[in-house]
Amino acid sequence: MTDTSSYCTSCNASLSPSDQVCPNCDAPAPRKVDADATVVDPAGMDAAPSVGPSEGLVTPTEAPQTSAPPPGSDFNTRVKHILGATYELQSLIGQGGFARVYKARDKRLDRTVAIKVIRPNLAGTELYMESFRNEGIALAKLRHPGIVPIYDIRERGGLIYYVMPFVEGTSLEARMSRAKLPPCESRRIISELTDALAAAHRVKMVHLDIKPDNVFLEGDLQKVLLMDFGIATAITDQIEEASGGPVVGTPAYMSPEQAQGLPEIDHRSDIYSIGALGYRMLMGRPPFSGKDAKEVLTKHVKQAPVPIRDINPTIPKDFADAIMKCLEKDPWDRYATTKELEAALQAVEFSSTRPSRSSRTTQANEAQGDAGIGVERTTIIVIIAAALIVGLLIGMAVG
Repeated sequence: MTDTSSYCTSCNASLSPSDQVCPNCDAPAPRKVDADATVVDPAGMDAAPSVGPSEGLVTPTEAPQTSAPPPGSDFNTRVKHILGATYELQSLIGQGGFARVYKARDKRLDRTVAIKVIRPNLAGTELYMESFRNEGIALAKLRHPGIVPIYDIRERGGLIYYVMPFVEGTSLEARMSRAKLPPCESRRIISELTDALAAAHRVKMVHLDIKPDNVFLEGDLQKVLLMDFGIATAITDQIEEASGGPVVGTPAYMSPEQAQGLPEIDHRSDIYSIGALGYRMLMGRPPFSGKDAKEVLTKHVKQAPVPIRDINPTIPKDFADAIMKCLEKDPWDRYATTKELEAALQAVEFSSTRPSRSSRTTQANEAQGDAGIGVERTTIIVIIAAALIVGLLIGMAVG
């Protein structure tokens, strides 16, 4: 393996051992790793789970060699240059505080993929690089239809990225911005999301950023996919909470313990976030709002949300109760597991325009009663008429 730690791969400027980015062009300093090797699990596994060689993965011996991009290239140009031998980048389809996601075509397998690349301002920081690796490795271990799988994880040319399937659809945020969701559809989405999250919780992974932008609705069937485990194992966008300590996540959907930056946070934090998401879906707004992040976080910690049925009494009581239980301040007062929450959601019943069995039975009995009364009245009339006829005949005979 060639030692490239003393020169910038972008402009060939000399670097000191402590440089994390090039002082000349701001490109990330190269790491002392095989630039074409698949990332290996630090715990000792042979390689991050991915598709096998028969499905077209580049192995270290067959990986195309890439020269350094032109000096002074912007980040998108560098990404295209480094990945260009294997992937044809088509467009930037998303970006957040931690990474950028590109739509690309796999040239060898002729399939469309999504490639997630750590943001350029974080690429030279070991904390974020390690967190990005850990996220990809953790996701590669998950097997659930509601979680997008990982095809491969790579480090090349000073970049770290992983490759995923490209899925067509829309985010829950975009879906809600178009029209309000009916309660029955909200229940379906939350149930599918909860089932996917249960798979992550089984392997001790807490998502920590459940929000509408991270819930994807795939295709015509609007199948739920849970996206972006970027802060499940990482520190990303930091928000200063009321006491001044750093916390991570999205304020509108953050649990009280997460809002306070407490060190011991478990899967019940995600359950609270599902409650905040469900509240938004049913009420059209999150449980708390404020002029800034600090005010919202303070309300999560100290203020009780307005009960759902106080705002909209048409929401089924069992559904409203399930969401409100998720929003309990004390984690011990919430559902103990996502499976318990899922069972509570499945038990929710929605009113129907069709009459119930008991009401149909009552209606049938009433109809039978009305028919019986009609028969009795007809019989009486016939008897009276017959008596009159007999009386007339007797009178005629006597006369």
